[in-house]
Amino acid sequence: MKKIKFWMGPILILVGILCLGISTMIGSTIDANGFVREPAFFLIPVSCLFFFAGIITTIFFSAKVLMKK
Repeated sequence: MKKIKFWMGPILILVGILCLGISTMIGSTIDANGFVREPAFFLIPVSCLFFFAGIITTIFFSAKVLMKK
């Protein structure tokens, strides 16, 4: 159980980076009317959510470990 808690933060950060990379790889196009079509736009806020959740989780569990010592 301790290993899962230790790796939860970095895994969330990695998932956030992967979501951002996937949205970049899918890309965006401009249609005939001049509108930007971005099929994977939802991945940008999701990646921010995962990234910041990973940072907060890492800080929380690191502080918890340091408080025990």
